Parts: sequence; structure tokens; C-alpha cells
Amino acid sequence: MFVADWEAGSWKQPQIVPFGPISFSPALTPFHYGQAIFEGFKAHRISNAGVALFRPGENFVRFNRSAARLAMPEIPEPLFLEGVAELVRLDRDWIPRREGGALYVRPTYFGVDDTLLVRPANRFRLIVMTCPVGPYFSQPIRLLAEERFVRAFPGGTGDSKAAGNYAGGLLAARLAQEKGFHNVLWLDGVERRYVEESGVMNVFFVLDGKAITPPLGGTILPGVTRDSALTLLREMGIAAE
Repeated sequence: MFVADWEAGSWKQPQIVPFGPISFSPALTPFHYGQAIFEGFKAHRISNAGVALFRPGENFVRFNRSAARLAMPEIPEPLFLEGVAELVRLDRDWIPRREGGALYVRPTYFGVDDTLLVRPANRFRLIVMTCPVGPYFSQPIRLLAEERFVRAFPGGTGDSKAAGNYAGGLLAARLAQEKGFHNVLWLDGVERRYVEESGVMNVFFVLDGKAITPPLGGTILPGVTRDSALTLLREMGIAAE
């Protein structure tokens, strides 16, 4: 895994180390106040010898937007992209050779102060790990429109990939799964009538020959796949908004 620390206003020398447990104080900032973010994207085999990352630069931009929202230092682009590229190069043999197989890349970034004071941390750690994966879903899925709980509210952290956003959705997802659904379809937090996104992805609808996805407005995660789909649809001459 790739590891880099920020302390006293600067990034320290990064390193790649074997995946394994890490040790921290029980007073660690994210344990108590949730100052933690993450990202996720994949590396794919494109030939017997080639590996390609799917738009990692877009994930990097979103990662830093999330960091700014949670009062965390900006990550330098070369540190992130070069570190990811080297880690994937080392782990490339873990990419499954079956159809749909990929190497999932999971960056996570969090405060590492050991204090119970309610304030932004003064020290941070960036970790990037990988694991082999197949398709997230192998069949069509069923979503339950969630009318009791909400994922995000205007002015909150809904458009950030903050760890706490996902913790807050676990109960709703579990209750939906107990009813035979795969996950929830989140509605807006004000009127609870407008579709926003699902528990694990953005959503599209096809209405009157047009592909429609809920607009970004601060409560929806700006998905990289969402942006890619909109771009490709428009290039193909298909109406999309």
C-alpha cells in the first residue's frame, strides 16, 4: 500500500509498504469526529501487457474537493497520481483475467491527531490500497425509494466522498435488503419527492428518448462514471441532461 503523511505544513516522503494492520491512538480524530474521506476507481487490463486506470485525474480532483470541505490539506497532484501509478504497477498481477475483472484502487485520507478536542487535525495520513474485484452487480438490481431517511441536505457534505455519508446510509440499505431490494434510491432531503442517487451510484432515466440524470446541486456526489456517460451520450448524438 502507498502511504504519505502530512505534518507541520508539508508532505513527508511517501513510501510503498506491504499491506497490513496500522496502529493508532484510541483518541484518533476520525474515530470521534469523522474527519476522513476516500475515493475509488479501477485499473483494467487492456492487453496481455497493458493496464489502464479509468480517469484517475477526475477522482483526484474530487478527492481534493472532499478534503477542502472537511478542512484537510490539499494533496499534490504528482504525489497522488504518481503514487497510484507505481502501486498499480507493482500490484498489476492481481488483476483478474476473467471478464469484468479489475484492480480496485481505494485511496483513503484521514486526520491522525490523538486528541478529543473538537477541531481539525494537525496531522494527516493518505493511504492507497488495492484489491482484485469483479463486477459490482452481476444482474439487474432493485432499488427502494427511501422516504424515511435522507442521505444529504443542502449545505451539508452530500457532494463530498466523506466516510460519514456512508455510515449514515447503512441502516436504510440494510432495511431495504431485508425487503428484497439491493439498495436504496435516495430522495431529496427537503421535500423527499425528487430522486437524487442510489446508495452506491448515480442514476439515469430514459424518458421520451432522452437520458436524464438528477442535476448536481451540492447534495449529489459528482460521479466520474456519470460524467463519462453524459459525455459519451452527447458525442453519440443522444439527448442527455
